[in-house]
Amino acid sequence: MALDPEGGFDQLMAMGRGFQAAKMLMVAVDLGLFDFLDEPMSAVEIAARLQADARSTGIFLNGLAALGLLVKGVDYFRNSELAARFLVQGGDNYRGAIIKHMGHTWKRGWEDLQETILVGRPAEDPEKWVDARPQRDEGEVRAFILGMHAIARDLAPAVAAKLDLKGVRRLLDLGGGPATYAITFAQANPELKATVFDLPMPIEIAKEKIAASGLTDRVNTLPGNFLKDDIGSGYDFIWISQILHSHNKAQCKFLIGKAAAALTPGGTLAIQDFYLNADGASPTGAAMFGVHMLAVTPRGRAYTHGEVAEWMNEAGLAAPEFIQSGMDASMLVAKKQ
Repeated sequence: MALDPEGGFDQLMAMGRGFQAAKMLMVAVDLGLFDFLDEPMSAVEIAARLQADARSTGIFLNGLAALGLLVKGVDYFRNSELAARFLVQGGDNYRGAIIKHMGHTWKRGWEDLQETILVGRPAEDPEKWVDARPQRDEGEVRAFILGMHAIARDLAPAVAAKLDLKGVRRLLDLGGGPATYAITFAQANPELKATVFDLPMPIEIAKEKIAASGLTDRVNTLPGNFLKDDIGSGYDFIWISQILHSHNKAQCKFLIGKAAAALTPGGTLAIQDFYLNADGASPTGAAMFGVHMLAVTPRGRAYTHGEVAEWMNEAGLAAPEFIQSGMDASMLVAKKQ
C-alpha cells in the first residue's frame, strides 16, 4: 500500500497488520476449507471435518467471515462468492495453487528476510539451488507451476493480442512452466508450432496442460536446464516470461545471448517481467517483487527495462520495444538483426 504523507499512524498499523489476513488465507487454502463449504455447515461440523479443535475453528471461521471469504448465517458458514469462484479445488477457476506457493515462500524466504538483508542472500544451503531456484519437493513445485498458470491464464490472451505472431511457425517458450503462454499463442495462430523448455518436473505439468488443450500435435516439450543444455535453434519467435528476475546479471545476459543465437535472422525475442522504471523504486509492484526475489533467491532481483533493453542490444537485437502487458507485467520485444 502507498502511504499518504498527510495520513496518520493508522496507515502504519494497517501495513503492520497486513500479514494477518494473508496468513489466514494461506491456512484456509492449505486446510482445504473452501473445498467443502459450497453448502452451509456449522462450526462444529467444520471442525469435525478438519479434525480440528472446535473452539479455535469457530474463532478462525469468524475471522474468515469478517474478511469476506466466508458468509456467516445464524448457525452456519459457507463460501463467499469470491471463495466459491477461485478457491474450490476442481473448479474451472481454481487459483489456490498460487496461494499455496505464497505460503511456501513465507516459510522459506520472507520469514528470514532480516537475516537475508544482513548477509546478502537467503540462509539456505546454496548447493540446494538449481538455476537460481531452490530445489523443492514435488508438491511445492507443483503448487508453484500451477500458481504460475493461475496468473498467466488471465494475462496470456491479452499478451497474445499485443504480439505480432503472423508468420511465426516455430516458437520457443523458454522456461515455459505449465505451457500456458505456448498454448495461448498456438490457439491465436493456427500455423504456429511451439516448444516448451523447462526443468523435468515443470515439463510433466506442461504435458498435462497441453493434452487438456488438445494441442499435442502443435505444442511439444523439451526438458533441460537452460543455463547448461541445448535449447534448440531455428526459432522464429522466443518467449521468455518471468525468468530473468530469478537470476543474476551475468546469467540474464547469458540467457538473452543464448536465446538470440537460437533465433532465425529477423526472428523476434520477447521478454516479459516485472520491470522497474529507471528510478529503481517504481512502479510499486515491481519494487515489491524485487524484495520478493531478494527473499527467495540467492541473487535474483527486479531489473529496469533499460537494463534489459541494453542486454538485448548487446546480443544483436534491434530497438527493443517496451509494451505494457497488464497485471504489473510488461514486455520488451526486439528482432534479431
